Amino acid sequence: CSCSRRRRADLRSIRTRMSTPAEVQQLIDASISTHVVDKDHVEAEAIDAIWILLGAVLVFLMQLGFGLLESGSIQSINSQSILFKNILDVSIVSIGWWAFGFSISTSTGNSFIGDGTNVFPDPGENYVPLFFNWAFAATSATIISGAVAGRMKLLAYLCSSTIMGWIIFPIVSHWAWATNGWLYEMGYIDFAGSSVVHLAGGVGALCGSILVGPRTLRFEYDYVQERWVDHKPKGHSAMIAFVGTMLLWMGWFGFNAGTTLGVSGGKYIVAATCLFNTSLATSSAVLSTVLFSRAFFGELSFWEVMNGLLAGLVAITAGCATCSAWGALLIGLLTGPTYKLSSTLMAKLRVDDPVDAVSVHGTCGILGVVLTAFFSNETRIKRAYGEEYIGEYDIGTQLGVQLLGCLVIAIFAATLVLAIFVPFKFLIPGGIRISDRDELVGQDYAYFGGYAYPDWEEMVRTAKVHDQRKSEIKRRKEKTLWKKLGELNRRVSQASNQRDKERNLSLLVRVKSKMNVHDGPRVSSVGSLPVNLAKRNSMRRGMDDSGGGLPKRGMDASGDTNKKRYLDDSAYGTNRLDDSEDGKEKKRLKPQSEVESPNIMSNQGSAGISPRSSPITSTNRRKGSNDVSEDLQRLEGMILQLQTKVMMLTAQSNVKVDAKKTLGYC
Repeated sequence: CSCSRRRRADLRSIRTRMSTPAEVQQLIDASISTHVVDKDHVEAEAIDAIWILLGAVLVFLMQLGFGLLESGSIQSINSQSILFKNILDVSIVSIGWWAFGFSISTSTGNSFIGDGTNVFPDPGENYVPLFFNWAFAATSATIISGAVAGRMKLLAYLCSSTIMGWIIFPIVSHWAWATNGWLYEMGYIDFAGSSVVHLAGGVGALCGSILVGPRTLRFEYDYVQERWVDHKPKGHSAMIAFVGTMLLWMGWFGFNAGTTLGVSGGKYIVAATCLFNTSLATSSAVLSTVLFSRAFFGELSFWEVMNGLLAGLVAITAGCATCSAWGALLIGLLTGPTYKLSSTLMAKLRVDDPVDAVSVHGTCGILGVVLTAFFSNETRIKRAYGEEYIGEYDIGTQLGVQLLGCLVIAIFAATLVLAIFVPFKFLIPGGIRISDRDELVGQDYAYFGGYAYPDWEEMVRTAKVHDQRKSEIKRRKEKTLWKKLGELNRRVSQASNQRDKERNLSLLVRVKSKMNVHDGPRVSSVGSLPVNLAKRNSMRRGMDDSGGGLPKRGMDASGDTNKKRYLDDSAYGTNRLDDSEDGKEKKRLKPQSEVESPNIMSNQGSAGISPRSSPITSTNRRKGSNDVSEDLQRLEGMILQLQTKVMMLTAQSNVKVDAKKTLGYC
């Protein structure tokens, strides 16, 4: 056939060109070696692709860890909303990353941004890096959610996470990881993203926390001690947060080791270095957090231990492939105290961050990038990045490059995030924060009509509960102000010179202006009883925590068990005098603490239900009869008890009760 004739012609041409059999054998050996090399190359590419895809799956598993950690670290009334935000983060970032995010992060275009040649890519070889970097983009968009949990509007948050995953992360990753990025060309070392992912997300969390403000009752000013008091709410489930933390630790192995982009050609050494350095730094960070908190703060918090673990993971991410084992150990040991001090500083500055995202991702991200300059060497850098990545290594020069990269990334992320949050806060109607009622009842009930835990459906925060919480907040503030007022009055009376007296008087006037004090009666939170504000606040010491209720047994209305209190104008609005046998002797009634009823309020007659007007007390008393006087006193105690019950019923049920008619019927 023609094919056979062609092969014979080729063989004849080879014989004519080759003068010796040795040359023929050499040609055959070259063909075989080329085939073997090509086969090994194909197999190496396949193994590297499997490694990258497996790392991407582990990084995506971190979304589950973030969801569990954040939901367990906040109040249960916001659990569903935080999980809902995590789902939306991944969904929104997926569309934008496929559309144009991946195209502006690749090694195309200029040193600032890619040229967009890979927009809407079709399936092919570039799907492997596309999928891997997509998992990183979704992670960067999730960091802000925990910092603003429970108080930021959903639309404002989604806009911030969108710009984080669509614009900030693609551009910053191009700077640091693309071969033509300006930070990459300077020799910037951030192997897996301490600054590219975590610092950018931490800066966004800081901007959001400042603009949205702290949670209600988180920070309260103590006018007596003249300092701010931090009432940090605890997370509702340490178990859920622990599971999320351990999932993040496991997913971080794919985060750091997967960035080697393969295990062939000696890359397996870099991958193993990343894995062990990650575990070593994290373990030392946990121990340093425990020891530092116990030694210098005298406390031990399981929540801080988990955050210290995450801080160690964030810090080692930059130098996991270039640091020595001792360097990884020291990075972890320095991370624990740094996280604790940063978290304390945030509380001092009254920046409310429920999951400490700013301290974990922002502060410790900077720490990891800076320390990488001290614990890396030229050999490990060239093994991780390639022989041509860096010239002669100098710690001072490298430190300057690291600091410059952190500064630029932080400014760039803050600018774009503030471009979203500032208009929402100052220009868009409704602002950036949810309403007070939605915050009190929880975003789960406000958005979804129910809570994450069905057994708690009976505890729905209705308008009544909302009013009770508001009255409790008001009660706490008034109680603090009255303490301060009493302290200032004491200082004025004990002032040794005129200067101290004038200074304390000026403070006294300021406190009174805040309290809006006036001489007339005010309406208390129990029903509609007009009482003097000072007497009402002193009465609170004998009441329960809800702001209502009765004085405790054996205690008068002012909270003093030894004080003999008479029933006079301050309690009833009219003098209560018993008629004696001669009609002139004035006899006091028993103090309220001595009445047979264990619970008597201090302002029974203030509601217009004066015992003098009741049918029993207006009865003409028989003169000269001790038995009748004792019976009348006993009946008066019963009437006071009935008045108390009627007023408590009015206050608790918000139902108008005709007290006079009720007492007359009784």
